[in-house]
Amino acid sequence: MAMMGCVDLPHRQGYTKTPMVRNTVKDADLFAAAMADVKPLDKKRRTASLVARVVPKPKAEVPAKPKARILPSVPSRAAKVPELSTDDRTFDRDVSRALSRRRLSPEASLDLHGMTLAAAEQAVGRFLSRAADRDLRVVLIVTGKGLRKESGRLIGGRIRSEFVGWLNRADNRAYVRAVRSAHAHHGGSGAFYLLLRRRSSARSRSLRATPQR
Repeated sequence: MAMMGCVDLPHRQGYTKTPMVRNTVKDADLFAAAMADVKPLDKKRRTASLVARVVPKPKAEVPAKPKARILPSVPSRAAKVPELSTDDRTFDRDVSRALSRRRLSPEASLDLHGMTLAAAEQAVGRFLSRAADRDLRVVLIVTGKGLRKESGRLIGGRIRSEFVGWLNRADNRAYVRAVRSAHAHHGGSGAFYLLLRRRSSARSRSLRATPQR
Protein backbone atom coordinates (compact mmCIF):
# COMPACT_ATOMS: atom_id res chain seq x y z
CA MET A 1 0.00 0.00 0.00
CA ALA A 2 1.41 3.35 -1.07
CA MET A 3 1.91 6.14 1.37
CA MET A 4 -0.76 8.77 1.37
CA GLY A 5 0.22 12.11 -0.27
CA CYS A 6 3.02 10.71 -2.38
CA VAL A 7 2.92 10.47 -6.15
CA ASP A 8 4.54 7.64 -7.91
CA LEU A 9 6.16 9.62 -10.79
CA PRO A 10 7.28 6.60 -12.83
CA HIS A 11 3.75 5.43 -13.12
CA ARG A 12 2.23 8.84 -13.89
CA GLN A 13 0.59 8.97 -17.28
CA GLY A 14 2.63 10.79 -20.03
CA TYR A 15 5.90 11.09 -18.08
CA THR A 16 9.14 9.73 -19.49
CA LYS A 17 12.23 9.56 -17.34
CA THR A 18 15.34 11.18 -18.96
CA PRO A 19 18.71 10.00 -17.66
CA MET A 20 21.25 12.79 -16.74
CA VAL A 21 24.50 12.93 -18.72
CA ARG A 22 27.32 13.92 -16.40
CA ASN A 23 29.91 14.22 -19.23
CA THR A 24 27.99 17.07 -20.93
CA VAL A 25 28.17 19.26 -17.84
CA LYS A 26 31.85 18.49 -17.39
CA ASP A 27 32.77 19.45 -21.03
CA ALA A 28 30.91 22.75 -20.76
CA ASP A 29 32.80 23.66 -17.62
CA LEU A 30 36.15 22.91 -19.31
CA PHE A 31 35.30 25.03 -22.39
CA ALA A 32 34.23 27.96 -20.24
CA ALA A 33 37.48 27.78 -18.26
CA ALA A 34 39.62 27.68 -21.47
CA MET A 35 37.90 30.69 -23.02
CA ALA A 36 38.02 32.82 -19.85
CA ASP A 37 41.16 34.78 -21.00
CA VAL A 38 40.16 35.18 -24.70
CA LYS A 39 39.03 38.69 -25.73
CA PRO A 40 36.78 39.11 -28.76
CA LEU A 41 38.17 41.08 -31.75
CA ASP A 42 36.87 44.61 -32.18
CA LYS A 43 34.96 45.52 -35.33
CA LYS A 44 37.88 47.28 -37.11
CA ARG A 45 40.33 44.42 -36.65
CA ARG A 46 37.72 41.90 -37.70
CA THR A 47 36.97 43.89 -40.88
CA ALA A 48 40.68 44.25 -41.68
CA SER A 49 41.15 40.53 -41.25
CA LEU A 50 38.34 39.84 -43.67
CA VAL A 51 39.72 42.32 -46.25
CA ALA A 52 43.17 40.75 -46.00
CA ARG A 53 41.66 37.42 -46.86
CA VAL A 54 39.69 38.77 -49.83
CA VAL A 55 42.42 40.90 -51.53
CA PRO A 56 44.22 38.71 -54.08
CA LYS A 57 47.97 38.58 -54.22
CA PRO A 58 49.51 40.87 -56.87
CA LYS A 59 50.74 39.16 -59.98
CA ALA A 60 54.45 39.04 -60.55
CA GLU A 61 55.52 41.98 -62.75
CA VAL A 62 56.88 41.03 -66.13
CA PRO A 63 59.87 43.24 -67.04
CA ALA A 64 59.06 45.50 -69.99
CA LYS A 65 61.01 44.98 -73.14
CA PRO A 66 63.53 47.79 -73.76
CA LYS A 67 62.48 50.14 -76.55
CA ALA A 68 64.54 50.04 -79.66
CA ARG A 69 66.94 53.00 -79.83
CA ILE A 70 66.30 55.24 -82.82
CA LEU A 71 69.56 56.53 -84.22
CA PRO A 72 69.64 59.81 -86.15
CA SER A 73 69.78 59.38 -89.85
CA VAL A 74 73.17 60.06 -91.33
CA PRO A 75 73.23 61.65 -94.77
CA SER A 76 74.96 59.61 -97.40
CA ARG A 77 77.36 62.45 -98.05
CA ALA A 78 77.83 65.90 -96.62
CA ALA A 79 76.51 68.81 -98.64
CA LYS A 80 79.37 70.52 -100.38
CA VAL A 81 79.68 74.25 -99.71
CA PRO A 82 80.31 76.12 -102.95
CA GLU A 83 83.67 77.87 -103.15
CA LEU A 84 83.85 81.63 -102.97
CA SER A 85 84.64 83.68 -106.02
CA THR A 86 84.76 87.41 -106.77
CA ASP A 87 81.70 87.11 -109.02
CA ASP A 88 79.44 90.10 -108.26
CA ARG A 89 76.30 87.94 -108.64
CA THR A 90 77.01 86.09 -105.37
CA PHE A 91 77.28 89.33 -103.38
CA ASP A 92 74.18 90.95 -101.87
CA ARG A 93 73.07 93.59 -104.39
CA ASP A 94 71.52 95.91 -101.79
CA VAL A 95 74.75 95.93 -99.78
CA SER A 96 76.85 96.43 -102.92
CA ARG A 97 74.65 99.34 -104.03
CA ALA A 98 74.86 100.98 -100.59
CA LEU A 99 78.67 100.64 -100.62
CA SER A 100 78.84 102.08 -104.13
CA ARG A 101 76.72 105.11 -103.18
CA ARG A 102 78.68 105.60 -99.95
CA ARG A 103 75.60 105.03 -97.85
CA LEU A 104 77.41 102.14 -96.20
CA SER A 105 81.03 101.79 -95.17
CA PRO A 106 82.96 98.66 -94.10
CA GLU A 107 82.80 98.16 -90.35
CA ALA A 108 86.47 97.10 -90.14
CA SER A 109 89.42 96.86 -92.52
CA LEU A 110 92.76 95.07 -92.83
CA ASP A 111 95.71 96.23 -94.94
CA LEU A 112 98.10 93.46 -96.05
CA HIS A 113 100.67 95.78 -97.69
CA GLY A 114 104.26 94.97 -96.76
CA MET A 115 103.50 91.48 -95.35
CA THR A 116 105.01 88.23 -96.49
CA LEU A 117 102.70 85.63 -97.99
CA ALA A 118 102.66 83.51 -94.79
CA ALA A 119 102.15 86.53 -92.52
CA ALA A 120 99.31 87.83 -94.70
CA GLU A 121 97.52 84.47 -94.62
CA GLN A 122 97.70 84.32 -90.82
CA ALA A 123 96.56 87.93 -90.52
CA VAL A 124 93.47 87.20 -92.63
CA GLY A 125 92.48 84.29 -90.38
CA ARG A 126 92.86 86.34 -87.19
CA PHE A 127 90.98 89.28 -88.69
CA LEU A 128 87.99 87.14 -89.71
CA SER A 129 87.84 85.48 -86.30
CA ARG A 130 87.77 88.86 -84.51
CA ALA A 131 85.17 90.22 -86.93
CA ALA A 132 82.94 87.18 -86.27
CA ASP A 133 83.30 87.67 -82.51
CA ARG A 134 82.07 91.26 -82.98
CA ASP A 135 79.25 90.04 -85.25
CA LEU A 136 80.25 92.41 -88.05
CA ARG A 137 78.55 92.26 -91.42
CA VAL A 138 80.75 93.99 -94.00
CA VAL A 139 84.54 94.31 -93.81
CA LEU A 140 87.29 95.40 -96.22
CA ILE A 141 90.64 93.70 -96.81
CA VAL A 142 93.28 95.53 -98.84
CA THR A 143 95.60 93.15 -100.68
CA GLY A 144 97.25 95.66 -103.02
CA LYS A 145 97.36 95.21 -106.75
CA GLY A 146 101.01 94.14 -106.75
CA LEU A 147 101.15 94.42 -110.51
CA ARG A 148 104.43 93.72 -112.24
CA LYS A 149 105.54 92.96 -115.76
CA GLU A 150 107.11 89.64 -116.66
CA SER A 151 107.95 88.84 -120.29
CA GLY A 152 105.73 91.69 -121.39
CA ARG A 153 102.74 90.42 -119.40
CA LEU A 154 101.08 92.20 -116.45
CA ILE A 155 100.95 89.86 -113.45
CA GLY A 156 99.13 90.51 -110.18
CA GLY A 157 100.76 90.28 -106.77
CA ARG A 158 101.07 86.98 -104.91
CA ILE A 159 98.91 88.07 -101.96
CA ARG A 160 96.08 89.17 -104.23
CA SER A 161 96.22 85.98 -106.29
CA GLU A 162 96.19 83.75 -103.19
CA PHE A 163 93.62 85.76 -101.23
CA VAL A 164 90.39 84.04 -102.40
CA GLY A 165 92.02 80.65 -101.86
CA TRP A 166 92.66 81.59 -98.23
CA LEU A 167 89.00 82.50 -97.82
CA ASN A 168 87.98 79.04 -99.07
CA ARG A 169 89.91 77.31 -96.30
CA ALA A 170 87.44 75.50 -94.01
CA ASP A 171 88.18 77.66 -90.96
CA ASN A 172 87.78 80.92 -92.89
CA ARG A 173 84.92 79.77 -95.14
CA ALA A 174 82.67 79.40 -92.09
CA TYR A 175 82.80 83.17 -91.56
CA VAL A 176 82.36 84.46 -95.12
CA ARG A 177 79.15 84.52 -97.17
CA ALA A 178 80.44 86.35 -100.25
CA VAL A 179 83.36 88.41 -101.58
CA ARG A 180 83.74 90.96 -104.36
CA SER A 181 86.23 93.57 -105.53
CA ALA A 182 85.93 96.94 -103.82
CA HIS A 183 84.62 100.06 -105.48
CA ALA A 184 87.15 102.67 -106.57
CA HIS A 185 86.76 104.85 -103.47
CA HIS A 186 87.63 101.83 -101.27
CA GLY A 187 90.69 100.65 -103.21
CA GLY A 188 89.25 99.23 -106.43
CA SER A 189 90.81 95.99 -107.68
CA GLY A 190 93.46 96.10 -104.92
CA ALA A 191 90.86 95.53 -102.17
CA PHE A 192 87.90 93.27 -101.43
CA TYR A 193 84.58 93.59 -99.63
CA LEU A 194 83.68 90.58 -97.50
CA LEU A 195 80.07 89.91 -96.54
CA LEU A 196 80.19 87.93 -93.29
CA ARG A 197 77.74 85.49 -91.74
CA ARG A 198 75.71 86.82 -88.83
CA ARG A 199 75.11 84.95 -85.57
CA SER A 200 71.58 86.30 -85.20
CA SER A 201 69.23 87.96 -87.63
CA ALA A 202 67.77 89.92 -84.70
CA ARG A 203 71.02 91.86 -84.51
CA SER A 204 71.04 92.82 -88.19
CA ARG A 205 72.13 96.36 -88.76
CA SER A 206 70.42 98.71 -91.17
CA LEU A 207 72.12 99.80 -94.40
CA ARG A 208 72.24 103.43 -93.40
CA ALA A 209 75.47 105.18 -94.18
CA THR A 210 78.31 105.02 -91.70
CA PRO A 211 80.11 108.37 -91.43
CA GLN A 212 83.43 108.46 -93.25
CA ARG A 213 86.50 109.37 -91.23
